[in-house]
Amino acid sequence: MGTANVGHGIVVGIDGSDSALDAARWAACVARRLGEPIDLVHVHPPTSGDGTDPSEEAVLTAAEAAVRGAVDRVEVRRSTPSGKPDRVLTDLSREARMIVLGHTTTTEWESMIRRSDVVSVANHAECPVVTWRSRDGFQPPDGRPVVVGVDGTEVSESAVEHAFATAAALEAPLVAIHTWTEQSTLTYGEGSRFTDWTAYVEHRREEMKSHTSWHTERFPDVAVSYRVERGKPDIVLLEESKSAQLVVVGSHGRSPLAAAVVGSSSQGLIHHSCCPVMICRAHHRSETEAH
Repeated sequence: MGTANVGHGIVVGIDGSDSALDAARWAACVARRLGEPIDLVHVHPPTSGDGTDPSEEAVLTAAEAAVRGAVDRVEVRRSTPSGKPDRVLTDLSREARMIVLGHTTTTEWESMIRRSDVVSVANHAECPVVTWRSRDGFQPPDGRPVVVGVDGTEVSESAVEHAFATAAALEAPLVAIHTWTEQSTLTYGEGSRFTDWTAYVEHRREEMKSHTSWHTERFPDVAVSYRVERGKPDIVLLEESKSAQLVVVGSHGRSPLAAAVVGSSSQGLIHHSCCPVMICRAHHRSETEAH
């Protein structure tokens, strides 16, 4: 059984946008619950000059003020590394517990033809990546549920693990959702439209409970509900994002072009979710390996 990423610190990418400030506020709330420091990182292009540009310090100062305004007693660290933002943040993900970014400013189509730092980091980071999204601006953690997509794959297992840990830290209920269509079953055919799917749905629900039993034992205070929904995962999870405080999904790290061709729930959520989205890839280390 894998274990959740045991990196240290929550890295927040700061680019001067309002979205990045809201991302920093949200990250600070989570960091306070997890007992982690916040690393505010503003990446700038390589230059030949010496010293730090005052404008870069101003961006970080504004971000730190946003963090302090949202949460007290949280350790804040600041840095201004040089390089390409997506590569710098991906490198930092090797040791971080979480990366938090503002929302992408590109459409799904634009992400295929020109680089989106948010999409690139989400597809390549070694720790969970949260992209901040909201219809109503910054909202601190509250009683709304954490929603996690479950499909039985290795990356889904990683998403489930991080979802349980995050829900526990936020003292939030967890909703585990498995989606299905007739095409995903062995009985797909002309007669499938007349099939009573009650037994199939109950079977999948019991499978979910069985596969997550280890996590419920580790996090007994997390109230979990299991749902099996008929529909495509991206559509179902986007609808759930309207009433959730966080949606957690796994990602195979496909390129934006490949994701557009084969379909990717994480890509769709990055661009359209109504709440923050956590994208998790397969485990890159265990607690045993870390110590």
